[in-house]
Amino acid sequence: MTPEQRRRNRRTGWILALFAVAILVWTFVRANLYGIVS
Repeated sequence: MTPEQRRRNRRTGWILALFAVAILVWTFVRANLYGIVS
């Protein structure tokens, strides 16, 4: 695997990680706002 491919894969991994964290935070905030978590 070339360094360019490795760099692209790492960037994609970071984007996926940020996306996953954003979903978790959004779900947590929405649950608190709508009182789903009691």
